[in-house]
Amino acid sequence: MKKQLLMVALTLISFAPFAQQKTYTMNAAFFKIKMGHPTSFIDADETFITKFLPVKDGKSQMTGYNISGGKHNGEYLFISNIGKSFTDRDVVTPETIDDIRWRDNWNLTVAPHIESRTNDLLVYKPELSNLEVDDKAEKFVNTEWTVKNSSKAFNDVLQKLPKVWKKLGRKIAVWSSFTGENRYYYVRYLPNGWKDLDDAKDSDLATAWDEVYGKGSWDKDGVSLIFANGWSRTDKFMMTLNKRLTSK
Repeated sequence: MKKQLLMVALTLISFAPFAQQKTYTMNAAFFKIKMGHPTSFIDADETFITKFLPVKDGKSQMTGYNISGGKHNGEYLFISNIGKSFTDRDVVTPETIDDIRWRDNWNLTVAPHIESRTNDLLVYKPELSNLEVDDKAEKFVNTEWTVKNSSKAFNDVLQKLPKVWKKLGRKIAVWSSFTGENRYYYVRYLPNGWKDLDDAKDSDLATAWDEVYGKGSWDKDGVSLIFANGWSRTDKFMMTLNKRLTSK
């Protein structure tokens, strides 16, 4: 085992290089709450998570975030089943009385406050990320990119980005959607909070690319055109850990 893979406690996720080459997935769900119900929802869901989804074996079973901006502004994002491979997802345990109580409690206390929800299964892309073992944060910027043309040139450019992120001092975790449209989620960790964004400029990416791969490489490699043809930005939002909606 090269390094231990760490799971979420009260942060999004702390990653290490994979000890075994297995697919690493998680469930993500956006909850839109009924008008006038946020306080009641948070109270009910905190009680539900504390009772039925506490920290287990040192790992969070449920982690919640407040969303600001973008398509899901004002909603809550919940992640669960963090780290499961598809082989793990083959294992189905028989329903127990606790499962029935869990479902009944949810339907009675939490569900009445929810207007709608959207769900995705996401797959972590370690080859496109640059996180270290101890990288943690409670605030993040999440950018959704919808793929238009997954060419070899496009994928080659994506795999060069981690060195550029490192040059810029940015910590990026990349997830791809397994369900729905072909999307990438670039999650930037902000260990010092929003002030980490004060010096962020789009032009920095081209400058850092040239510093890593040689002067003029950004233009020579045709990065701007490859990105323009390969994907389009379809959402961008800010995430803040909500400890009340997280396993304790």
